[in-house]
Amino acid sequence: MKLVLVLCLVALAWADKDAKIVNQQFEINEDGSYEAQHETSNGIRADENGISYPGNEPETGNYVRTGSYSYEWEGVTYTVTWEADENGYFAQGDHLPK
Repeated sequence: MKLVLVLCLVALAWADKDAKIVNQQFEINEDGSYEAQHETSNGIRADENGISYPGNEPETGNYVRTGSYSYEWEGVTYTVTWEADENGYFAQGDHLPK
């Protein structure tokens, strides 16, 4: 499933290889959380936020991240919302199988 999403995004990027980033924002907060957004000249938009939860031992812990991205294909806007944590990556969208 992840491979299909990645291939779709690669196909979109290749279709408009001259697209530029028109807006990009990134903020890291004191508590270790972050927020990021970007938009391209061809209408792709993405936002993401997350926080790190350190573990008791070095190199342990986890991140909890959520976000969404949207793009237009043949006049239809597709939106995917997702979350990723210690249980894996989960994406939802009206166009994605359940």
